[in-house]
Amino acid sequence: MDIIESPNDAGLNSLSGFSYQIKVFILKMTQLKGNQQVEFETLDDVTTRSLSADNTVTDFCIKRYVAAESSGIEVFQVKQTDVTKSVARKVLYNWLLAYNENSDITSFHLYVDDQYSVGINLFCSNNAKQEYDIVIESNKREQALITRVKRLYNGKFEEFKNAYQTICNNAHIDSINNIDRSISNQLVAPFHATAAGIGSTYFEKRIYELVTKICARIIDSAGRRIPYICGHAEYMQLCEEICRNISPSQYTPDYESFRQAFVQSDLTEEMLQSRECRQLRYCNLTTTEISDHLSYEQYYENIRQHYLRDAQKEKILSTERIANQNHKDVVLELQADGRDKPSLRLVKTKRAGISTMPNEFSRWGAYIFLTKDKLPNQISWKDENGESDE
Repeated sequence: MDIIESPNDAGLNSLSGFSYQIKVFILKMTQLKGNQQVEFETLDDVTTRSLSADNTVTDFCIKRYVAAESSGIEVFQVKQTDVTKSVARKVLYNWLLAYNENSDITSFHLYVDDQYSVGINLFCSNNAKQEYDIVIESNKREQALITRVKRLYNGKFEEFKNAYQTICNNAHIDSINNIDRSISNQLVAPFHATAAGIGSTYFEKRIYELVTKICARIIDSAGRRIPYICGHAEYMQLCEEICRNISPSQYTPDYESFRQAFVQSDLTEEMLQSRECRQLRYCNLTTTEISDHLSYEQYYENIRQHYLRDAQKEKILSTERIANQNHKDVVLELQADGRDKPSLRLVKTKRAGISTMPNEFSRWGAYIFLTKDKLPNQISWKDENGESDE
């Protein structure tokens, strides 16, 4: 199972290239215990820490089976590519910058997918003076990693030497085999995978929802230029919430997380040419408002696919028949009042409830979905055959 598979053709639009890093972050998160926490500082660097029981911050080096009383902080990076000398040197520069900010770091880890090769003696094959000269003699652009290290250590060889040797003595390269399976194994207990009625379908949906929520929180934090930090308590709370919302009796994925992680903010040419987009333009909506409505549609499609795969086709048929009838009632009312126009059709139809849908976003999405081309229960904000005009 690919736990970061998109529910639609749009895919992980804003996360392409970062999905493996987020998977490693989630794997670390599933291993949290007690007062530990894991921190995603940027889209390249992840840091793991622990909070002591007296509410003062104590750095902690997360290992899979290390006791909670251990001290230290682990900083790590993730690569899903062949690790060459050039790649390793960039990792080294990141670690030099990190160590300069926090000298309490005691462990430096590079996690690599085991499908990729890792060169021998990548770190610290040079002595400190040779590596220092490479940095100082560099003429790379201002924002290059090596230039940032050069600014930091220029004229400070002894300081560089101390940091370099600390990293050399505490650097580790860890190969990860089948990260999706590793994450699934960690989540068997918190997601009650063996409970009656859950089975593989709902277990996978719960994992998928966790990934979606974490992706959304990382994106939100990155947008605000702050690290995303998840402690053990938050992780357990997330698992409990997901188990309540994703079950045989209820399927309510979080809309805001879904939108943040999977919905494109810019309208593609394909979207602009779609019937549902054309119908929304008849309502004189702004581009942002059209984008909002199309995100409701994608959210409904996600729910729709779940019910179809879970052999609950009748629920979808009922939903779309109800939506179609609600729309017909609105059109009849507006025509009787002499006020039939696209914007009022949209507004009044969206107010009509659909008992089979879990929330407003899915209900609104069902209405937008039914404005697609060639659907049996198709609806329109404006009849395109000319029968209804503004």
